[in-house]
Formats: sequence, C-alpha cells, structure tokens
Amino acid sequence: MRTWISLVAVAAVALVGCNKSPEGGAPGTSGSFTITAPTIPTTIKQNNKESVKLTLNRGADFKKAVKLSVAVTPPEKVKAELSKDGIASSEPGEFTLTLTVDKDAALGDRTVKVTGTPDGGTATSVDVKIHVAANP
Repeated sequence: MRTWISLVAVAAVALVGCNKSPEGGAPGTSGSFTITAPTIPTTIKQNNKESVKLTLNRGADFKKAVKLSVAVTPPEKVKAELSKDGIASSEPGEFTLTLTVDKDAALGDRTVKVTGTPDGGTATSVDVKIHVAANP
C-alpha cells in the first residue's frame, strides 16, 4: 500500500511539475540560471485576466542582474505583462506574468515566451502555454 501511495505521489508531482528553460548565463556551470513556469497550460476566458508565477533560479555562482521581456504568439487581443522588467543580483527570483484576454480574442492556444537576458552571458527563454476559452 505504501508503495502504491508513493508512486501516485511521484506521478502527481511529475504531472504538475515545472517547465524549465535551458540554462542561461554560463551554461553547464554554477554561473548559470534558469526560469521555471507551470507545465500545465493556463486557461483564460475571454474578457478576463489571470496571473502566473515564474521563478528565476540562480546557480551558486550566478550573481548578475537579469533583464526580463515577454512576447505572445499570436499576439492578437492577448496582452502579457511582467511584474518587473528585471531582477537585480540581490533580489529574490520570483515574478509574475499577468495575461489579459480581450472579450473578442480568438479561442485557442497561445504561447507566451518569457526571456531572461543577463548582464553578460547567454540569454534563456521559457514558454508559458495558455488556452483562450469562451466566456459564456
């Protein structure tokens, strides 16, 4: 019984999990960083707004500031904003992506690309999947 419960717990964590970017900064070293986002697509109804939490994870030796940017594909009638445009080297890595969907936005899936560009080194991006649903 314990084994079965353990397997179910591991499966649940794997399904919810996190979507992690490739390493930025100095990939393959402790001077790198990643950005994590939810794995499961966020469903947003037309004429609504939702927020998604993201995290910049620093390697032990990554001490640089990171500029943040965001882009939606396709962008028509969906607006994406970040809670901050950058993260200083001394700040915690948590930030929020707020998505606003117009009342007449086309239904379906979109990809929101969040990019972190360090003050030296390689940039990295993570894709946040969203689904625009009808608002009855």
